[in-house]
Amino acid sequence: MSLSFRTVLPNSPIAALHSLPMCAGPCCLHPATLWQRWWARNEGIWLHADWYCSRECFHDGLERRLEQASLAAPRPAVATNRMPLGLVLLSQGEISVSQLRRALQRQAEAASGKIGEWLVALGFASTQQVTAALAVQQGCLVFRPHEPQWLPAKLHWPEPLARRYRALPVYYSSAQSLLYVGFLEQVDRSFLLCIERMLLRRTQPCIVDTNTYNCQRELLTRAAERDAVEIRQRQTPVEMTRTIGNYAEQVRADRCLLVRCGECLWARLEPARGAHLDLVFRLAASV
Repeated sequence: MSLSFRTVLPNSPIAALHSLPMCAGPCCLHPATLWQRWWARNEGIWLHADWYCSRECFHDGLERRLEQASLAAPRPAVATNRMPLGLVLLSQGEISVSQLRRALQRQAEAASGKIGEWLVALGFASTQQVTAALAVQQGCLVFRPHEPQWLPAKLHWPEPLARRYRALPVYYSSAQSLLYVGFLEQVDRSFLLCIERMLLRRTQPCIVDTNTYNCQRELLTRAAERDAVEIRQRQTPVEMTRTIGNYAEQVRADRCLLVRCGECLWARLEPARGAHLDLVFRLAASV
């Protein structure tokens, strides 16, 4: 099955010919005359801003990209918090020193749980107070919608990444092309950069409470047009190239996007028509 590519051509036939892309494959064996590129326009696929005229050229370019992504050092996950959550609540006058000490003691005895959870469990602070303090700690706003917002599937990311980073899309401003990303606790700005690169949208982090997070997650799960494919077994760049190439043929993709998220690689295959397909890989430890 050949890969499909939809080109939006200008009205002028001559301009249409000259607007055809050149294959980005350095070892491409296919002639590059205008007419031959015209006949090949429906057999190629975009890899970010590069166009490849055939399956062979696409696989070569894809493997090089995957090798670069695998060898690159992952960005730092999160920035160091400016102030511990307990001290934020203390500075706001929401709790007393004795209450903070007691919560810390209980946390140490149990050797589990977060300080915010213990403060709520002991009745020293409310969930709303803890959420507001988290927003102050992370340097962003609290997002409290009246009701969950439905968002187009193209603005979603795969469930494995949502679960890993505990982050969901919560609101989109089309006028500003700005996507608000709700984090349950810890804002991960490296993941925000991954979202911006993949979705081609600016992002704004915010903190959401557990109820908002769960409601939005349930809504997005129901609205998802197609589940992401999670490849749990670690693969080398050669193996990932083969896997992505096979799925690209199945969905007749005309565009492929890649981004590294920590120790995972997120690939999105976009056909000319129909829903996109997301793939999530765990990068091999040896690369």
